[in-house]
Amino acid sequence: MEMDNTFWDRSIFRGISEESKKAIEKLNKKEVTYDSNTMIIREGQEIKYFAIIIEGVLKSTEYTSSGKELNSSYFFAKEQHSSYYFAGDAFPFYLIYGGVKNYFFNVLALKKSRVVWLPVDELKEIIDKDPVFLHNILQFVAKYNCYSKVLLRGVQYRRVVERLSYWLIYMNNSDELIEIPNSQEVLADMLHVNRSSLNQELVQLDKDGIIQFNRKSIRVLDKEYLESLL
Repeated sequence: MEMDNTFWDRSIFRGISEESKKAIEKLNKKEVTYDSNTMIIREGQEIKYFAIIIEGVLKSTEYTSSGKELNSSYFFAKEQHSSYYFAGDAFPFYLIYGGVKNYFFNVLALKKSRVVWLPVDELKEIIDKDPVFLHNILQFVAKYNCYSKVLLRGVQYRRVVERLSYWLIYMNNSDELIEIPNSQEVLADMLHVNRSSLNQELVQLDKDGIIQFNRKSIRVLDKEYLESLL
């Protein structure tokens, strides 16, 4: 299976050697397409592959003993011209390099998704031989873990506008144009809010001159106001 730019255009592969690329091309890969809301990994399953998301969005979810959703992570495909850091995502590097052997959460395709699966043991050998590749992975894991922790802090706010304000200020560079990750529906799911409620808050903040908002992006105009909500 020869991989095109849709596969290579992501931060973990940036600047890696041609030798590493050729070795990855030769791996025993498998590509699978999943319908939306399809469970693709179940808790307890052994981790045998790294996933490279080519299309769509995947979501992993941890639950409390009572079945309440505790923590969720999202893995995005690379969208054309996207500057969102986790667009062009891959997982579960943070588990593999943390010594975890089995998934402790479920993973589903939130939208129709296409994923390339790379065998863990074989890819790790390639990574270990390429200092740039290893640096990329460690940087990716660090940023991913920081992002996940900050997101978890944000969803502890009660009101939708508070969660949105926190996401805009502390999870993005509020001085630059902020991309909505994939769609409003996905952002609402990330913030654990209703999509229509999120849209109402976005429209109202836009009307009040606090932000400029369109379907794909948000520009913060009054950061102090958003900070006053928290």
